[in-house]
Amino acid sequence: MLLTTSLKDLLDIVLVATLFYQGYMLLSGTRAVNVLRGVLVFVLAWAVSNFLQLTALNSLLGRIAPVGLFALVVVFQPELRAALEQIGRTRVRDVGASGAALQDISRAMERMAERKTGALIAIERRTPLGEYAATGVKLDAQISAPFIEALFARNAPLHDGGMIVQSGRVLAAACLFPLQASDGIYRRYGTRHRAAIGLSELTDAVVLVVSEERGSIRLATGGRLSADLTGAELRDRLRELVYE
Repeated sequence: MLLTTSLKDLLDIVLVATLFYQGYMLLSGTRAVNVLRGVLVFVLAWAVSNFLQLTALNSLLGRIAPVGLFALVVVFQPELRAALEQIGRTRVRDVGASGAALQDISRAMERMAERKTGALIAIERRTPLGEYAATGVKLDAQISAPFIEALFARNAPLHDGGMIVQSGRVLAAACLFPLQASDGIYRRYGTRHRAAIGLSELTDAVVLVVSEERGSIRLATGGRLSADLTGAELRDRLRELVYE
């Protein structure tokens, strides 16, 4: 009986430690990490006030806690949503685009960068992008470099917004992507770059962006923006990310 209880306690400790570790890893690299550290300091202060029987401080912290918890849920709703989506993603790969499709995307990005034609393309991986596709124009079209270039041509009807690639086809264009917070580390970037970062924060999509001002190609994943990429570097990164 004693041995059984000890094994159960050990399993309980391991599971709780794993849960806390996985939670920290989900939040790692987001603005929520600093707040998490603040929460830990708050909990420690509360524990100390209880231990020392500091009645006034303990009462104050007890009143603040419920309001603070509600505020955290509201303020960090995007991070919580992204974390829950990541937990719920299946481990089975659903390849977002074939090798030929990736070549066409890369070729179109190179040409648009040369002409400084702004573009925003999201390649779906495990997280469905249907809700973002619903904000644009449904196409369900075959991928080709000329077709992509025509979509993003200046003054074209679907030039603004992002294009979504699903299962090797163009699912929709002129889609609205969520913007990265204006107080984030990428606040000096334009709308397209912030939209690329914002979508990559909430989903596992690979998001490509061409700058109209600089004619540069960048890639966003996991809420982070890459350095400028050449055509060859872009092809390598796409093969690595889509088929990892």
